[in-house]
Amino acid sequence: MLSPALGALAAVWLMLSPALELEVGPRAYLVIAAGVTAFVLSPLTIWSRPARGALAALGLAIALINFVLPCSIEALACLATAGAALIVAGLAPSPVVARYATLSAIGAPASVAQDHEITAPSRAVRSAA
Repeated sequence: MLSPALGALAAVWLMLSPALELEVGPRAYLVIAAGVTAFVLSPLTIWSRPARGALAALGLAIALINFVLPCSIEALACLATAGAALIVAGLAPSPVVARYATLSAIGAPASVAQDHEITAPSRAVRSAA
């Protein structure tokens, strides 16, 4: 659950960077649009793999804007950091829930069928004690 929070944090930073006068002109409009898009995609990354890929692609696009549009060193650092955060948030692994079915011990000896929990020490050590 950390990756959606990281994506949302980077999105809010992108949306607020023009207010902090880091971005001006056409870069400001691109950054606000990217921030809003990232803010929408961030919670969707919990359930959707395509949303994770889109968030990572958006982060890559934001990071590559630095090579196209001229700006100050502060604006370069802003977009590079936010782009890297969005890439990490998009590429983070999702949790997998595994459900296991228990097998019934039909035809098994009674000692095996009744022994549901085997922990260390093993049965041989337990029977010797």
